[in-house]
Amino acid sequence: MPAEKRPTAKKTTTRKTTSATTRRTRKRLVPTTDQIAERAYFIHLDEGGDPFGNWLRAERELTAV
Repeated sequence: MPAEKRPTAKKTTTRKTTSATTRRTRKRLVPTTDQIAERAYFIHLDEGGDPFGNWLRAERELTAV
């Protein structure tokens, strides 16, 4: 009598699943006016310059992070 053929074991693979909470999402940071003012102040101390220009530079630097 021929040997009975047994079904082969199903191969299992582990796959890393990510949920919505663990996924990395890139959020745009919105600095507060106090953070911008502080950065603009330190730019002024280091390099001087126009206060309005320092403010805009501080905004750019803080939102680029």
